[in-house]
Amino acid sequence: MFIRIFRTTRLLPLILLVVISAIMWIVSKSVSYDVVEANGMPLYDLLLMLLGLLPDWAGIVLGFLLLSSQAIHLNLVLNKHEVLFRQSWLPALMYLVLAGLLPPFLWIHPLLFVNSILIFVFDKIFSLYKNPAPLAPAFDSAFLLSLAALFYLPAIVLFLLYFMCMIILRPFSWREWTVGLMGLFLPFFFAFLYYFLNDELMPFYERVFVSGIKRQIDLSHFFNVKYTLSIIFVGILFVLSLLRLQTNYFKNVTKARLIQQLLVIMIPLCLLSVLVSRDELLFRFSSLALPLSVYLTYYFLSGKKIWIMELMFLLLLGSWAYNYFFI
Repeated sequence: MFIRIFRTTRLLPLILLVVISAIMWIVSKSVSYDVVEANGMPLYDLLLMLLGLLPDWAGIVLGFLLLSSQAIHLNLVLNKHEVLFRQSWLPALMYLVLAGLLPPFLWIHPLLFVNSILIFVFDKIFSLYKNPAPLAPAFDSAFLLSLAALFYLPAIVLFLLYFMCMIILRPFSWREWTVGLMGLFLPFFFAFLYYFLNDELMPFYERVFVSGIKRQIDLSHFFNVKYTLSIIFVGILFVLSLLRLQTNYFKNVTKARLIQQLLVIMIPLCLLSVLVSRDELLFRFSSLALPLSVYLTYYFLSGKKIWIMELMFLLLLGSWAYNYFFI
C-alpha cells in the first residue's frame, strides 16, 4: 500500500508524510525522547539556550517541523535535479523512516539541524553541473557546510565532500576553488571574531582545535548495539539498491550518474565523522539517512513486483516499531 501510494506525485502522500512524522515524534516523546546536551559549538548551544526558555513541548514541535521539512525539501531537491529516473514522494518516505529508525535519531541533537543545512547544500552543489555562473552556488554550498560545522564540529569532515563535488562536477578553475575556500573560512572567522571581542577566544579555540575532535579512534562501543537487526536490514537493502543501480547505471543521464557517485562518497565521509566524534550516542549516524534514502528509493522505485516492495517496506517499518516498543 505505502509504496504504491508514494510512487506518485499526488497530494495524498504529502499529507501522509506529515501524519507519519507527527506519529513518530509522539511515539518518541512517550518512549525515548531526550535532548543532547550542549557540545560547545556556538549555534547548537544558542538553540539549546532558546529552547530552555520555551515549554517542554517546544522541542517536540521543533523536531516534528524539522523532520517533516527535511523529508519534503529533500524530495523536492531530488526531483528538481532529476537524480532519480522518475518523480515520486518515495524519497521523502524513505528519509522519514531512516531518519527516525533508531530512537536516538528522534531526539533534539545537533545533526537534526545539520541535516536541514545539508539538503540546502545538496541543492547548491547539484546545480554546479554545467552551470555557466558557478561562483555563487560554489560559495553558498561551502559557506553552508561551514555553518553545519558550527552546530556539530565533526561535520567538518564533510568539507571533503565539497572538494569531491568540485572535482567530479566541474572542470578545474582556481577562481571556483578560491571562492569555495572563502566560503568554508568565513563562518569560523566570524565565530573567532565574536569570541575574541568577548574575550572568550581561548576557550573556543580549545573546543575546536584541542578537544573538539577525537584523535584516537575507538571501535569497541560499535559492537554493542541494541539495534543490530535494523542496521543489518538497512545494509541489505542498500546492497540490493547498489546492485540494481549497477544494472541500470548507464541508462541514467550523466548528471544523475555523477550525483549518485557523490552520494556514495558521502556515506564513508559520514562514517568518518562518526569515528572522530567525541560523543558515543547513536544520533551521530543520523546523517546517513540522507544518502541512504536516495539509494533505497531507487530500489523501491525500480522494483517490478510491487508486492515484494511492499513486503520489504513493511519489514523496514516493522523494524522501526521493534526498536521503539520491544527494546
